[in-house]
Amino acid sequence: MKVSFSKYVTKDSIVVLNGKSKLEVLDELINRAADLSHLDRDLIFRLTWKRENMMTTGVGSGLGLPHIRVSNIPYPVILIGICTNPVEDYQSQDDQPVRVIVFIVATDEDPEAYLQLLGSISRKMRDPKMVDKIVENIAKPDEVLKLIDDSEE
Repeated sequence: MKVSFSKYVTKDSIVVLNGKSKLEVLDELINRAADLSHLDRDLIFRLTWKRENMMTTGVGSGLGLPHIRVSNIPYPVILIGICTNPVEDYQSQDDQPVRVIVFIVATDEDPEAYLQLLGSISRKMRDPKMVDKIVENIAKPDEVLKLIDDSEE
């Protein structure tokens, strides 16, 4: 069974990010992820920065894809952060600012499903046109959800 990330994205998953730095925007996403997952905020923070210090999650084309795995979470929490300010210090692989961040908190009990989830996001979101369309609809979460649903394979 293929895992598609869009089934885990709801209106609550769409977050307008007002931070200007990588730390600020990730902190906004970490707070929302803690609220939605009912996990300890400090745990999410530590795991996120541990992952980020291993290798940047700025994958290019304006997209950041931070992802962590935790125990005892029944289903993935996926957030789509739309930056009001391009994040210049994200250290993306293509040295371009990040404008959309897809943040994943998933269970570490099913590594195969986790890899499928990452693949699903990468296939749908690595297109710069998709990033542009999401940014254009920053104030319209319903449109962002529709864009993601319409990009189903």
